[in-house]
Amino acid sequence: MQLKSVNIYDTVFILHSKCTMILLLTFALLLSGKQYFGEPINCMADLKFKNFVHSYCWTFGTFIIPTVVADNRSSIEVGVSPNAVEHLSLRYYQWVVIVILMEAFFFYFPSFLWKIWEGRRMEHLCSPVVKAIIPQDENRDYCRILAAYFKSNNTIIHKNYVIKYFSCELLNFSISIANILFLDYFLNGFWSRYFHTLSILSLNNWEIWNYHSSQIFPKLAKCTIYTFGLGGSINNNDALCMLPLNILNEKIFAFLWFWFILITILAAVKIIYDLFLIFCSPLRVQLLRTRVNYISYRQMCLILKGRSFGDWFLLYKMSLNVNSLFFHDLLLELEDTNLYKKRFTSVL
Repeated sequence: MQLKSVNIYDTVFILHSKCTMILLLTFALLLSGKQYFGEPINCMADLKFKNFVHSYCWTFGTFIIPTVVADNRSSIEVGVSPNAVEHLSLRYYQWVVIVILMEAFFFYFPSFLWKIWEGRRMEHLCSPVVKAIIPQDENRDYCRILAAYFKSNNTIIHKNYVIKYFSCELLNFSISIANILFLDYFLNGFWSRYFHTLSILSLNNWEIWNYHSSQIFPKLAKCTIYTFGLGGSINNNDALCMLPLNILNEKIFAFLWFWFILITILAAVKIIYDLFLIFCSPLRVQLLRTRVNYISYRQMCLILKGRSFGDWFLLYKMSLNVNSLFFHDLLLELEDTNLYKKRFTSVL
C-alpha cells in the first residue's frame, strides 16, 4: 500500500494553478448563493410593483453619479449627488460570477494541460519506490532498472518533457498578465484605483474607505424605469437601489488584488529561476546535492557528466518523490555506470 502519491508540480505551480482555482470557485459559490438565492438588489418601490422593479433594475442595469470628495472627511455616497451631470452605467455585477468562473478555468488550464502532457511518466518511474520502507532486494533491483533507463538514449524524450513543463510555466505567467489586463478593463481601472482604496485601510478611516471603495463597487445606485402614459408619452421613474452584493464583492476583490499580484510575481521569479538552472550547471549540481547526503560536489559532477538538462530535471523531480535512501543508491549506481563508460571509452 502506497503512503503517498507522486507529485508532478512544484510549489509555485500549485499556488498559481490549483490554489487559485480553489479560491476562485469558493468566491463564485459565495457570490452565486447571494445572487441566485438571495436579494442581489433592493430598490425603493411600491409594494405592488416591488418585484418588477427589482427584476427590471437588475436586468437592465443601474447607474451611479460620480461625485467629488471635498476633503478627507467627506462621506458622500456615490449615486445620490444632485449636482453631477455624468451617469456611469453599471452592468458588470451581472457578470462577476461568470468572470470568476472563467478565471478559475483559465488558471487551472496549465495544470490540466501539464497532467496530460506528462503522461504519468513520473508515476511510472517512481511508483514502485514511493513507499516509506522498501525491501533491500527490491531497492537494489529497481536501482539497476532505473540506472539502465537513464543509461539508454532518452535525451530527446527528456528534452521534450522539460520543454512542455516550462511551456506550462510560461502559460501560467501569461495567464496572470492577461488576467490583470482583463480585470483592469472589466472593472474600469481596477488595479490603479483599488490600490488607492486599499492604501486607505492603513489610515483606519472607514468613511474614506467606504467612499473610495464605492467608486468601484457602489452599494447605492439609481435605476430609471421607462413607462408609457395613456397618451403614449414616455414617463421616467427613478428608483434608488441598494446593491448589497457589492459589500461582498469589495472584500473578495480586495483579497484577489493582492493574490493576483503575488502569484504573478512568483510566476515571473520562477521563470527567472528556471533560466538560471538552464545556464548554470554548478547550481544544478548543488541543488541535486541538497536532496541526498554524503555525496561530494566532485562526485555529483561525475554522476551528471554527459547527461542532459532533461536527465537532470527528471532526476531532481524523482528526488522529490522517492525515498531519500533509494535516491542515494540510485545516484551511486549512475556513478558506477559513468565510470564504466569512461573506462570502456579509454580502452577503445
